[in-house]
Amino acid sequence: MGNKFFDHFGGIVTIKLLGLRPEKIINMALARGIFLWDLKKDQDFMSFRIRSSGYEAMKSLADEHSYSMEVVDQKGLPFMKSTLKRRVGFLGGAVGFIIALYILSSFVWFVSVSGNEKIDDQKILRTAAQYGVYKGAAKWNFSRAEAEQAMLRDIKELTYIKIEIRGVKADIQVVEKILPGDEITGPCHLLASKDGIIEEVLVLEGQVKVQEGDAVARGDVLISGIVFPQPNPYMPSELNQDLDPYLVRARGIVKARVWYEGYGECRLYQEAKLFTGQEKRIVYIKTPRNEFRIFGDDKKGFKLFETSETNKNINTPLGQFSIINVVEKEQVVEIQEYTEQEATRIAKEKALETLHTKIDKSQKISDSKIEVLSSPSESVLRIKVAVETIEDIALAEPINKGENGN
Repeated sequence: MGNKFFDHFGGIVTIKLLGLRPEKIINMALARGIFLWDLKKDQDFMSFRIRSSGYEAMKSLADEHSYSMEVVDQKGLPFMKSTLKRRVGFLGGAVGFIIALYILSSFVWFVSVSGNEKIDDQKILRTAAQYGVYKGAAKWNFSRAEAEQAMLRDIKELTYIKIEIRGVKADIQVVEKILPGDEITGPCHLLASKDGIIEEVLVLEGQVKVQEGDAVARGDVLISGIVFPQPNPYMPSELNQDLDPYLVRARGIVKARVWYEGYGECRLYQEAKLFTGQEKRIVYIKTPRNEFRIFGDDKKGFKLFETSETNKNINTPLGQFSIINVVEKEQVVEIQEYTEQEATRIAKEKALETLHTKIDKSQKISDSKIEVLSSPSESVLRIKVAVETIEDIALAEPINKGENGN
């Protein structure tokens, strides 16, 4: 293994020896210490390999006895110099490309934000840029841990930040704080914020008014803040009669099945006006006394067109002069025809768009239903999409003054 390495390092030459009785020259070369291997005998020549260091000695020996030598192949480092010289530009470009790639990979070229719903992406990106994380930033110029801690201090609405570097991309992953609304400190009820069917009730404080399976409407009391003490069977009856209702701040979770509906429609045949790219331009000059055309033809040209007009006014001692530029752009009417399948898809997309404005992103959809409202003979395909979610519908509402348990 070691000899082969040094042979290739020094260079190997494959030679074809021509002449009568080439064995004679081979024996003389071996006797003089010239190392030969891979000898092969043919009818009028003999081929073998030799180190480049022994090539001159072998050639002198062959010339001395009127034998001719032909170089068949050359291998090894010494014979690569000419190739390297011819391709120095290519090698230099390759090395330069590798260096440039390494340098470019040491910078951040893409910054993304994930996990935020209420906080604007730009706010997070601006804060990250203040601490070195921005497009074009060198990776060695900022510390991820320090940037994460500083961003948490500056953005109070976040409870967690992680900056993950993958190649040339920085992904800022955040978790927003769940901020409570206006806290009610006094006695209150928990009312239904939406219509629905009760799915789960968890009472922390107060008197429950509903149970699983009940249908409730918006405004119904779910957990009352007016508590009526229950008689204690182990207490004397006269003591139980003196139990009066008392007020508390109702607390708990009431989950219900809530339905949302979205509506969308699509015409099977639609007309659209499209511009052809052809236009007609007319330029007028308006003087205090008259108006005349200086460019273009005022004859009727296009059957259907849209007109735009621009005026440039010039005030002079003789009055106001105006240059009026009128452009008529040709239009054609194109009829777009949809198949029932295409119209259904478009109407469904429109219905889902209206649903997205009603449903919070954090709500999970448990069931959905698509209903076609139009008949086959109608030119407009109408679709209603209904989805079902399970959400907490409890809403705190202060107890009105004078309200009691009667």
